[in-house]
Amino acid sequence: MNKWIKVGLVLALGVAVSAGVLLAAVWQVLKPAPDEWTERMTWGPWSKEVSMPAVLRLATHPMTLRLLEGHTWRTRFGPVTWRAGEEAGTWNAVCVPCTFRVSPLGRDAVRLSRVEFTVEPDDEMKLHGTLLLGEVNGAIPRLEGRWQSRIERQQVRLSFTLTDQPIARAFGLFSAEVPELRRAQIDGRLNLKAQFVLPARSFTVKPRVDGFRVSGLGTEALLNAQTGCGPSDAAADFGSWLPRAVIAAEDQRFYEHPGFDLGEIMGAWAANPQTSSSGDAALHGGSSLSQQLAKLIYTGDGRDHGRKLRELLYAVELDRTLGKARVLNLYLALAPWGNGVCGAHAAAQRFLHKTPAELTPIEAVWLASLLHNPDRELAKMARDGTVNAERVAWVASQVRPLPRRRELWLKSVARWSPPREAFTSAMAVSASRAALGH
Repeated sequence: MNKWIKVGLVLALGVAVSAGVLLAAVWQVLKPAPDEWTERMTWGPWSKEVSMPAVLRLATHPMTLRLLEGHTWRTRFGPVTWRAGEEAGTWNAVCVPCTFRVSPLGRDAVRLSRVEFTVEPDDEMKLHGTLLLGEVNGAIPRLEGRWQSRIERQQVRLSFTLTDQPIARAFGLFSAEVPELRRAQIDGRLNLKAQFVLPARSFTVKPRVDGFRVSGLGTEALLNAQTGCGPSDAAADFGSWLPRAVIAAEDQRFYEHPGFDLGEIMGAWAANPQTSSSGDAALHGGSSLSQQLAKLIYTGDGRDHGRKLRELLYAVELDRTLGKARVLNLYLALAPWGNGVCGAHAAAQRFLHKTPAELTPIEAVWLASLLHNPDRELAKMARDGTVNAERVAWVASQVRPLPRRRELWLKSVARWSPPREAFTSAMAVSASRAALGH
């Protein structure tokens, strides 16, 4: 046999042995300890459960980070490029453009022109650095924050913080979707803490907003405007019970917040993915009456994040320019109570043959209980011949102040049913909606 062939075979055998030894060493390093987070990894003919904390430590080793320099990966968020940072031992991960989904902002994907992480390993092999959202040198000011990782036996935690950032910068990231930014003056500061945990894929956010104020949108024109539903404002009388019931149903902190309720928004975000056994959504959403009024007058009811951000701007200005009494008055005058039923006067007349001022406490509570989804509630009522007792009882329990003898009040609510005419009207509204193909 030619000596060069022998040399080649020896070298090939050496490479194979070295590869086998290296693979065995890697498998040993990645061997999971008891109760550790594991995933199955396949490499050629080999398949094995490996320790994910060990995988992450290996992937974030300085040598690995150096080997990955200059590489770009196609991810579900967008192309991510890994490169060396300006300072020795630091790295940058840049996603341009970057797309992701944030539940409170709607069902459509949120697109940012640029997301950049600076990565700084410390002496304990933990990663941390800065987080930059938006263009670095562009017309849109960027948001700046920090992040850090913590690898544990059963999970990895990624923590993010944005400290004392201008709210205007956060809205500026979406200038293409929010044309009102060209004329709106936005004041206030944003602080945010968020955490993402793997493998659970849980994402928690704790924002804080200070001094949020909006001007320049012209909502003061609604102070003396006349609505197209029901009597003129001068003749409108909604009584005392319906306004209280509507606040109980839709916005319990109406008189306390500045047009939006951050606690309710975040609570709805956490609760709405969960549904009851009947398939109903959560008992309440996160939109304030000011936000709902903004949707009725200015933004429509689209589910994209641009519309939700526009709604928020209008809601904050509406609360300031109109005051609580006028916001509530306009909402009651315009609120939709099912297909073609516009405003409280039309709803009270259609379903109970009364004016709003003539409603009993229980009638007001039932009418208000429809508002979170009137078409669905009326269709269910027409189909089953009963009201949504759970929803009505919940709204009754939120009315403030409660009528005297609270227990008797709630028991009477549980036994109550609207008159036959209300069921007839519900059937007519549902039939009309079905005829229109909704």
